[in-house]
Amino acid sequence: MFLTKIFSGLSIKILLAEIILFFMVLVGIGIYTNPSDPLFINAQYGYLFYLLPLLVLTLYYGLTAGVIVLILIFLVMMFYYKELYLSYFLWMFLFTLVSSEFNYYWSQNLKKSEEKFKYTDDKLRDLARELMLLKISHDQLEKQYIVKPVSIRSVILNIREKMLVSKDEKEPLEFLLKFVSTTQNVYDAAIVTYSIEKNSFESITSINENFKINFDDVLIKKSIEDDAITYISQVEEYSEYLAVIPVKKEDLYYLFVIKDMNFLFLNLDTLLMINLFMFYILKENEVLKNIKEIILSYKEFDIDFIKEVYRMYQIYKSFNIESTLVIFYVKTDDQNFPLFLKTKLRGLDIMDSLKVDKGFFILPILLPFTPFSGAQSFVRRITQLIRDFYSEKFLEENVKYTIELIDKDIKAIIDKIYTNYFDIAKDDKGLKK
Repeated sequence: MFLTKIFSGLSIKILLAEIILFFMVLVGIGIYTNPSDPLFINAQYGYLFYLLPLLVLTLYYGLTAGVIVLILIFLVMMFYYKELYLSYFLWMFLFTLVSSEFNYYWSQNLKKSEEKFKYTDDKLRDLARELMLLKISHDQLEKQYIVKPVSIRSVILNIREKMLVSKDEKEPLEFLLKFVSTTQNVYDAAIVTYSIEKNSFESITSINENFKINFDDVLIKKSIEDDAITYISQVEEYSEYLAVIPVKKEDLYYLFVIKDMNFLFLNLDTLLMINLFMFYILKENEVLKNIKEIILSYKEFDIDFIKEVYRMYQIYKSFNIESTLVIFYVKTDDQNFPLFLKTKLRGLDIMDSLKVDKGFFILPILLPFTPFSGAQSFVRRITQLIRDFYSEKFLEENVKYTIELIDKDIKAIIDKIYTNYFDIAKDDKGLKK
């Protein structure tokens, strides 16, 4: 096991070598201490000598390791013994199956936990990014609103619209470059990619057509080595550029290279803002390209909500982790009801709000990593809050709900939301089915 950890890149070969080496040591001990019965088949409690290593290896590596050990035991048995001890072999096989089953469930739970951690980690990063965008937007409004009435939120929305309608992945980056050049007084800049695997650069777009990248420039090299924003005052050698902003996407670096700009705008806030925009475009593009048609077909839904439902469905397909959708159908003239409901959500819960008719709301709430039973508990808590804040009569006559597992694609889920709505709304003036 220690060899596998050290040589993780050669795990399969090292796994075989480790098991065979370990088994040979055991057989060597058996031959030395008990030449007539190296497997200790006829010794009292001798089966433990091979059973314990077999259990450890199978629990750690899985069924493959157990089968390898069984094959080795079978070969030794054929070589040293005149008969096949079928009972001994079948017991070993039974323990192998049982321990491999434990290994399977443990591995599955570990993968599910890792996926949950990854999701929450992504959510935290998203929140941190949103917070930073909010701060920058606030600063921008303070500094430039009178001269250039541009809010970061509006830019994000514009970029997102570009990503939805554009057929070329370069268009959002071209839009970003154009936006930065007009709002931050960047006169000469370009966006290029650097492939770690191929060790090659490729130009994506530039402000000036004759922009030429010096790939050996010290500022470009330093930004890739440090994987961080790099600017002219950080290097002592001569550089053709003022700043380089890298964003890494798997084995590809996207570099925003600034060659000329107004020095009054050359500060860390500006570079950080460009970095955030680049990160946003590259991250969003991965998800949006898969759900673009759904977003354009159901524009009444919030894009972020559709994205999260899509992510939950992907996690369900890959790891069978359940998430649920609770949909409240509410008839009320109280325009603050969606806000009331939103303030009652938990940390990862996400709510969308659709006003489909006068005084009629559809309020779908996504409960990540929550099974059906958990969603029922959530509904009981929410309905009790509605009962306390409004009234029992309001709850009975004006509120209906359904619970849907995120076990189908997002289009089917949205169609189900509308089907339930039509079933409910076609009844009497209230919401009684």
